[in-house]
Amino acid sequence: MIDDNPNKVLLEDEILEDRLSGLPFDILVNILNLLTLDEAARTSVLSHKWKHLWKYTTILDFDASGVLMNVTEDTMEEDRNWYIYWVNEVLSSHRALYIDEFRINFDLDVSYESYITNWIYSAISRKVKRFELSFHPAVSWQTLPEIYTFPQVVYESLKTDIGLAHVKSLRSLIFDSVNITGEMLEFFIYNCPYLDQLDVACSHNLLGLKVVGSELKLKYLDIVFCNNLEELELSCPSLLSFKYFGPIIKFTITNVPQLQDVSIGGGVGGHGLGNGRVLGPIVNYFCQLKNLELFVELNEESIQFPKCELPALRHLTFQICARRCSSFLDLTCMLKSCPFLQKLTLKMQVSQYSSEVRSRHQFPKHFHQNLKEVDMIGFSGSPVELELARYLLENATALEQLLLEPWVFESEATIEAAREEARKLEEAILPPGVKLYIH
Repeated sequence: MIDDNPNKVLLEDEILEDRLSGLPFDILVNILNLLTLDEAARTSVLSHKWKHLWKYTTILDFDASGVLMNVTEDTMEEDRNWYIYWVNEVLSSHRALYIDEFRINFDLDVSYESYITNWIYSAISRKVKRFELSFHPAVSWQTLPEIYTFPQVVYESLKTDIGLAHVKSLRSLIFDSVNITGEMLEFFIYNCPYLDQLDVACSHNLLGLKVVGSELKLKYLDIVFCNNLEELELSCPSLLSFKYFGPIIKFTITNVPQLQDVSIGGGVGGHGLGNGRVLGPIVNYFCQLKNLELFVELNEESIQFPKCELPALRHLTFQICARRCSSFLDLTCMLKSCPFLQKLTLKMQVSQYSSEVRSRHQFPKHFHQNLKEVDMIGFSGSPVELELARYLLENATALEQLLLEPWVFESEATIEAAREEARKLEEAILPPGVKLYIH
C-alpha cells in the first residue's frame, strides 16, 4: 500500500538533512570541494547552517572553458566583464584561510591586469598549493592582443620573508599566455620545496631556464610555444615527464634517472625529426622511456632515425607533418627499436601527399609481436596512410584494435570519403581477432 502522508515524507527529508549536516565541518567542506563553484554556492539555500559553508571551499576553479566555446569577437567584452565580476564576487565572499587550488581559465588580455594582479595576491596570501593562470585566446584575432605580464612588483614582494613563507606551499604552477621570465620561474623552482609540476606556454619573455639541483622535487615540466626561448638546462633526478614544443634551442640534459615520458617537437623548422634535424642529447635517455611523442616532418626524402634502442617503451606517438610525402613506412624503422611496444599513435597534423606511393620492396617484413593497439588520428584515407595500415595489419601479429579517426573539423564529404576507404580496408585484409574502429 502506498503511503501518501506528506508529513512522513517531510520527516524523512529532515532526518536525511540532519545526518548530513551533522558531519564534521572539514568533511562537509571536502564534499563541497567535489562540486563546481556554482554548485557549491547553490547549497547555501539548504538551511541556515549551509548558508555560508560554501565560502570555505578550498578549491577555487574558475574554469569557464564552456563559455569560451561560444565566444565571438562581438561578445568578447561582455563575456570578459561577466568573468571578472564572477571571480571578484566569489573572492569577496570567500573566507577560507588556505587554498588547495586556484585556477583562472579565460581569455583575458593585459587590459585586465589590475584585476588579475589582485587575484594573484589573494591566492598567494592563502598559501595556495596548485595555481594556474591560463589566458589562451578563445578566438582568432586579426591582431593578437597583448598578453598579461607577471608583475615585477609581485615578484619583489614574493622575495620578502612573508612572501617566501606564502609560496612554500606551492606544488603546481601553470602559466598559459602569461609573460614570465626565466628568473621568476627559477625563483619558484628553487624556493618552493614541494613544487612537482611546472607548465609554461606562450610566454614571450622566457629566454632561458635552468632547472638544476639534486634536492628539487619537480616531476613534470612542460615548456611549449615559448618561441623566444634560447637555452634550457635540465639536471633533476626527480623528473618523470618532460614536454618541449618550440624552436631549436641550446639544450642540455643530464642526471634524469627517473625520466619516463618525453614529448618533443616544434613544428616545421623546430625540434623534431626530418630535414636533417636531430633530437639532441635527450636521445641518450631514450632507453629508459615508457612513453615517447615525437614531431616528425616527412617529405619525398627518406627520414633518418637516431640509432638507439628503446627496450622500455610501451607507447610511441608520432605527430606528423607530411609535405609531398610518398610513404609513411620510414616510421616503421623506429618501431624495430621498440621490441615491447604496445601502442602506436599517429596524429596527422598537415597532410600533403605525393601523387605516387614509394615502392614497398624497400621495407621487408618485421614482426612486431607486442603491438596491440594502433590509433591513426586525422585519417584521410590517402594511399600513404592505407599503405602503413596494411603494413601494420600484416606485421603486428598481436594486434587487437585499429582506430581510424578523421579530424572533426574536416568537411562532411571529406570525412565520409575517409570512412569509405576505412571500410574497404576492413573488407579486404582485416585479420581475425583485430577490431577496426571507424570514427
